[in-house]
Amino acid sequence: MTSAGFSHIANALRERDFAIYSGGNILNHVGTWMQRVTAGWLAWEMTHSATWLGLIGLADMVPILILGPMAGAMADRFDRMRTVRTTQIFIVIFAVVIFLLMWVGALSVELLFLLLFAQGICLSIDQPSRLAMIPALVGKRENLPAAFAINALTFNGARFIGPSVAGFIIINWGIVAAFAWSGVFFGTFVIALMLIRPPAQDLKPSGKNFFAEVADGVTYTTRHQGIGPLIAILLAVSILGRPLISFFPGFATDVFHRGADGLALLTAAVGLGAVFGGFYLAQRQSITGLSKIFLLNIALIAFALIAFASHDIFWLAVPLAGLVGWGLMINGISAQTLIQNAVDSNMRGRVLSLYGMVQRGGQSLGSLVLGVIADQAGFRWTIAGCGILCILLWLWSLRRARTMAETMEN
Repeated sequence: MTSAGFSHIANALRERDFAIYSGGNILNHVGTWMQRVTAGWLAWEMTHSATWLGLIGLADMVPILILGPMAGAMADRFDRMRTVRTTQIFIVIFAVVIFLLMWVGALSVELLFLLLFAQGICLSIDQPSRLAMIPALVGKRENLPAAFAINALTFNGARFIGPSVAGFIIINWGIVAAFAWSGVFFGTFVIALMLIRPPAQDLKPSGKNFFAEVADGVTYTTRHQGIGPLIAILLAVSILGRPLISFFPGFATDVFHRGADGLALLTAAVGLGAVFGGFYLAQRQSITGLSKIFLLNIALIAFALIAFASHDIFWLAVPLAGLVGWGLMINGISAQTLIQNAVDSNMRGRVLSLYGMVQRGGQSLGSLVLGVIADQAGFRWTIAGCGILCILLWLWSLRRARTMAETMEN
């Protein structure tokens, strides 16, 4: 990382509100990844079913498929900070309920799914407002790419830290303790949000009714020559690439013959690869060439998926999981940065809601469909097939490269 590149990161973190937000945000995501890994491990212990792994993997994500566009319109209409604070308080409440039910021995896999689904409703409302308020927390436009990268780094840094902590706690103190600590980390984010005093949101009502504004956001996105194809490509990558993480409990036990330590290492490797990818993007000083980087990493993801599925050697799988993490991180940050650069400010919340919908909802859809396929074909053949489809996606996307660069990098 160059000193000039590092200065953009430092400048973004000098903004008081963004620094407080980032500190609370990483703890929040540590809790999220602890909860996901713990829930996946518990579901596998209860059922030994790839289908249930897929269901638990998508439980907190699928609501965004229904509520995403409406949440985006809310982000363009209502105070974003108030929305985020409210939803995060409810997430803490649901986490406490999961812990208490597990503590008294009353938590079934069906109840676990329903409570994670309820958290997913909160997350689907929360996400567009969180993404759209970042420019207000940072202030200076030149620091925005670094801020987006930092925001993604907190998520993926937590993907490295959270599973490691969860695995350690599960091994030494059990699942109940892991659920308890995830709730504590959720609570710290609520405290951080209460300390932030962002500038007032500049709301510009369109005069249209709510659902007309939702429709306008979808129309704007699909008709934009750069954003439309980028969202479509990102959806395909989310369906084909991201579900691998949901299948790690099955890979850890059935393919690599490991326990909770194997699950934690695989998930942490994805997070570590993502952290390196995030630092690489954070130090870049220009948006020029970002669309080419976005497309190139589709090929990298395809290679990593095929290689990961082609053997049963655990210590070879770990760095390949890291490559998947690198590629998914690069794609996610690049897409968000390009969208934030190209989008009309009055459409920001609605377009970012669609970005979040394909990122989270695509993984949810992929986890469910691929989970059913994996029950029949096995984990390895399913993931190898996803890698082959990613190669075809990359070849198709190369034809859109010039248009995406011209419409989104200026």
